[in-house]
Amino acid sequence: MRKSSFNSKGGKGPQRSSGGRSSQGGSRPQSRPAHGGGGGRPQARHSGSGQTQGMHASLPKSWRQITGTHAVKEVLRVRPQSVKQAIVQKNLMSTPEVKELLAIFRDHDIRFEERAEPELAKITQSHQGVIVFSDYNPAFDYTHQAWEHESMIVALDGVEDTHNLGAILRTSWLMGVSGVIIPADRAVGLTPTVHKVACGGAEHVEIARINNFNEPFEKLKEAGFWVYGLSHKAEKSIYEIEYPEKVIWVLGAEDKGLRSTTERVCDELVSIPQAAADASYNVSVATAMALAETKRQWSQKKRK
Repeated sequence: MRKSSFNSKGGKGPQRSSGGRSSQGGSRPQSRPAHGGGGGRPQARHSGSGQTQGMHASLPKSWRQITGTHAVKEVLRVRPQSVKQAIVQKNLMSTPEVKELLAIFRDHDIRFEERAEPELAKITQSHQGVIVFSDYNPAFDYTHQAWEHESMIVALDGVEDTHNLGAILRTSWLMGVSGVIIPADRAVGLTPTVHKVACGGAEHVEIARINNFNEPFEKLKEAGFWVYGLSHKAEKSIYEIEYPEKVIWVLGAEDKGLRSTTERVCDELVSIPQAAADASYNVSVATAMALAETKRQWSQKKRK
């Protein structure tokens, strides 16, 4: 880990050492695909006949499968033009939540098909009676310069559990996180379950998938960001650091924590106090605690 000098609370903030940075970097995140990649809107709004595989199997694999009523409502609110088709559970068509979604489908000329529950379960078990297909894949462009005065980014070093990523996206949305960086390999992506758990957060917090964190961290450091890694090895806790206006929080995989290569590109390793040394916080809970402490400090500074 690169050595840095930090002031404790009440000081003037962090001062990064003048040591050189590595120029090694990974590939840049792919740019966001254009809308309408799957063609124009189908004219038929509703089809109750035919085989499920006739629709689902023919859809582009790049389309996101979004499920869970809250997640579906949010994508329809934020970018309804990206939703190309939908599947609705047949015996739930008359329920209030599904009827509300059907009305939105009709308003936007979104084709939907009625299917039995087992057919939806073949796509995902966590569907809550509806699955929509969006051709928009949110890609976080960390190279842009339009950062807010106070900005946070989350980097996840190999999180593999769908519920953890979904919970982190939900919290990141509500905390105003600018984007999330995750590895392209050996890490969970935007699965239907992630969308459901995120409850709409995936529509607001974009993701960059890149294996080597060196390149994005170096770019972001040049833009004024400081990188903090959560680790049990740390000598300071999250409550002993005064956070600057641009922060990257880095969290490791559920069972392994941060990779040593990731630790080395962090400006500082910090820990969260805990009563039992042989236990650990859930990664989504740890993310929420780190983000909340950063926001708390920013709020205090504004009141001074």
